[in-house]
Amino acid sequence: MKILFTGGGGAGSEAIYRSLKDSYDIHFSDADVNAINPLIPNNCRHAIPMAKDPKFVEEVKELCDRLSIDLLVPSVDEELALLSKLDSVNVMLPDSDYINIMLDKFRCNQALIGLGLNAPKTTIIADYKKNNWMYFPCIAKPISGRGSRDVYIIDSAEQVGSYLNLTGLGEHEAILQEKIVGVEYTVLVAADLKTNLHVVVPVRVVSKKGITISAMVEHNLIVEKACSDIHNRLPARGCYNIQLMLTDDGMVFPFEINPRISTTFCMSLMSGIDPINIYFNKYAPEALLTYKTGLKLHRYWVNDFS
Repeated sequence: MKILFTGGGGAGSEAIYRSLKDSYDIHFSDADVNAINPLIPNNCRHAIPMAKDPKFVEEVKELCDRLSIDLLVPSVDEELALLSKLDSVNVMLPDSDYINIMLDKFRCNQALIGLGLNAPKTTIIADYKKNNWMYFPCIAKPISGRGSRDVYIIDSAEQVGSYLNLTGLGEHEAILQEKIVGVEYTVLVAADLKTNLHVVVPVRVVSKKGITISAMVEHNLIVEKACSDIHNRLPARGCYNIQLMLTDDGMVFPFEINPRISTTFCMSLMSGIDPINIYFNKYAPEALLTYKTGLKLHRYWVNDFS
């Protein structure tokens, strides 16, 4: 089976290649092909346009046709809604409606609350005075964004205007979110084409700088149950990521759902989980799959000279 991952310049691509190269014919694409790790062979690295390019979908489709790709795995937010509509190749993504909700952090939050699930209190900045927002310090971040870009802690109402000036965001383009104190987890959720849930893999974040730098796969029943509950109430096909906080009193607060694989996708592969095989599975599991726990990730810079 031939598989094409987009966002090949991401931190996890080299580990994905190492994990899957003996099971599948693995390829990576990126707008900057030179950003793809040189340990991945040249014939497996491919250039594609940026998602905003009018020819983006057409050129991705042409690349998939030329390589005879069996499964396309997008990993860049700006690409998701566009590639979810491709019908010429299997695309490992939830449906378009799910993607559009989850890429909007306010709509995601409201969807969780609307289903009776825990979620941090959240308001669009344009409405924070009207809503009598009093949860300072809090988190300010774009409604649409990734990689912790323009995410700041706001200590008081006086800092809200400064945040907008600093980031250049409009008051309808950013949110304030309750700052939950606890342990952060980034969780892989993998389902098949019919949205049957097969596995939940909690990864405890040790250090983070935009992306997760250091982390550990941890079997945590509270986190697994909470994420299973989220999936059962908001079912989606394919593989996606839930970011959450676990408080000292055992409460789980999901603060983002990324409708795509994350940079810690490689940790689930290394722990013995194959979301690609899961995706094409035709049978609902009697129980969730098990995985190797205690697996640790440490990311380092590598200097390559050529």
